[in-house]
Amino acid sequence: SGFAEYTTAKARTLWRVPEPTAEMAALRISGLTACAMMEVTGQVKAGETVLVTAAAGGAGHFAVQFAKLAGCTVVGTCSSEEKARALCALGCDHII
Repeated sequence: SGFAEYTTAKARTLWRVPEPTAEMAALRISGLTACAMMEVTGQVKAGETVLVTAAAGGAGHFAVQFAKLAGCTVVGTCSSEEKARALCALGCDHII
């Protein structure tokens, strides 16, 4: 279960990390979520326009980068000027 304190898993599905950190947890959860949504669910292709809501959040900032790597135009939404600057630095094409 995703909410268990302890679980078992096959070794081939695990990642070895040098030290458990918040960044490693974010990569595993937010990064893989964004990747799956872009590649599997959305099946994005170069030249498409992708809207990323909450683009400065955990999965959102990964989604912006994955969409840009795929050759998409990215529209991101956020709630503040500070977050808008962060999205600009990530390469977001249009910010709402």
